[in-house]
Amino acid sequence: MADIFISYSSKDCAQAEQLTELLASAGLSVWIDKSGIDLATSWSREIVQAIDGCKAFVVLLSTSSIESINVQKEVSLAAEKRKKILPLDLEPVTLSEELQYHLAGIQRAPMTNIDAVIRSLGKLGLEATSAPTLKLVKETDGRKSLMIVPFEDLSPTGDNQWFADGLASELISALSNVKALRVTDAQTTKDFKRYQGTLPNYAKEMGIRYFVQGDVRKFGDNIKITSRLLDIETGDHLWQDSMKGTMDDIFDIQEKVAEKVVEGLKIHLASDEKKKLAERGTENAEAYELFMKASEYFARQTKEGIQLAVQLLTEAIRLDPGYARAYQVKATALASLYRAYDRTPALLDEAETLCKEALRIKPDLFAVYNPLSMIYLHRGQLAEAEEVAKEFIRKDPQNFGSHFTLGFFYDGTDQPSNAIAPYEEAVRLKPDHLASLFNLVVNCDAAGEREKCGHWARVALPHIERLLKLHPDDEGMRVQHANLLLWSGRTGDGHVAAMKLTNLKDGSSLYNTACIFGKLGDPSEAIRTFRKAIEAGFRSIRHLKGFLTDENEGILALQGTPEYEEVKRMVEEIEMEASAHG
Repeated sequence: MADIFISYSSKDCAQAEQLTELLASAGLSVWIDKSGIDLATSWSREIVQAIDGCKAFVVLLSTSSIESINVQKEVSLAAEKRKKILPLDLEPVTLSEELQYHLAGIQRAPMTNIDAVIRSLGKLGLEATSAPTLKLVKETDGRKSLMIVPFEDLSPTGDNQWFADGLASELISALSNVKALRVTDAQTTKDFKRYQGTLPNYAKEMGIRYFVQGDVRKFGDNIKITSRLLDIETGDHLWQDSMKGTMDDIFDIQEKVAEKVVEGLKIHLASDEKKKLAERGTENAEAYELFMKASEYFARQTKEGIQLAVQLLTEAIRLDPGYARAYQVKATALASLYRAYDRTPALLDEAETLCKEALRIKPDLFAVYNPLSMIYLHRGQLAEAEEVAKEFIRKDPQNFGSHFTLGFFYDGTDQPSNAIAPYEEAVRLKPDHLASLFNLVVNCDAAGEREKCGHWARVALPHIERLLKLHPDDEGMRVQHANLLLWSGRTGDGHVAAMKLTNLKDGSSLYNTACIFGKLGDPSEAIRTFRKAIEAGFRSIRHLKGFLTDENEGILALQGTPEYEEVKRMVEEIEMEASAHG
């Protein structure tokens, strides 16, 4: 049994996990209920046995824990068994009568003073064998690292996760305008939902110190949003608040939360940053609600999801014809629908009209230039697509996305040498953006820039290996990792990694794995994996035809073999089918 038992509310799980790690690093053994006691369906035998076997009982005191029935039960049992109890304050609280009875006369200490905690445990007979440490990746660019943790939907109906996700996305968008902050992007925040480890470990891997956590209760038009700002390094809640209202109040609530984050981090805002933080895309709460729902559907990237997003955005625009962001996102959705599912030219025509209307309404909504460049690219209007991407850079040179858009244009038009410089600038502006890094490596390779390719591959490897620790089941990342190993010169490691990828399910991932085998000089495995990619639904004609005619991959050496001729026939059938559909 562990020497120390930690009692806490599930709302305080981040601090409980942090304390556990700090005590463990000091050589002390700790028992903690990882499921969160407030989520337990019963007061389990395991918990009772852990309390019975511990030498010291630590209870974390907060507004949430003093209201927790299970915390009260655990404190009562610890007192009954005459355990040595150490109460630690997470925030200033007044104890309930139940806890006052059991904790009367026991000195409380703040959890943030870990040295005092260690000394108190020493007085209880538990001596640390080393100094406690919580190692975080240090911030190197002078900005404070912040992540908006996915908000939890606590609505009575349990069907408002779209609203909770939308709220987090809007906060990310607003706070990303603050130059003193390094805010984790929306996709990483969504990926966090799949993470199974502890928040302190995540903070170490990702180099993040501050986290905004929260939950949402929505019932009809009424909403309640609870949020708090956590400093993972000290365990302090720099602020926490609960705000109630209706959907008509949502803009004020979001603005207040963003302002509280800035105040809690003691950041001074420039006048333009204050303006952007208070900026609202619409004053129409109903249109905004439709926009948030549409964003959730669009993020699914399925045909049905994109079509639903388009319908909802159409209605949002009807409710507020001046909602520029709704025009922009609808244009992006239509372009995505065209690219992936429906080659109807009218989709691009409508998307172009929407982009131009968005810019008419809000000339500084520079993000519109991204879908507009994609629209021209899909049409084959290459000069226009390139010029729009360059205009994006001229208008917003400090936005990594503007340089990424130009790099993507050159990438998509087989101009790898031209793609390198904009991708390098995107990486300079956002060093941890994996898509920019990976695309940069790919284009350096395609351009024959071997030295640059190896350099950027070695730069990218630690980023992707860090993410793979957090999401080991991500197929796309595993393929990227194998590729980066190969490009960085670690050929043997790349081959070993590739052999573990031949049974993936995603067609795109299998296609990229086949390319790896081609580069490794293993054409037979390349063809086998290529066929699996086709069978899994991979349908990019450009890439399918290129794979079979790229002499650098050694694939042509298999011409005339049954395996080669069979996949060639499959590609020809896919090309004929695509031509029949326009």
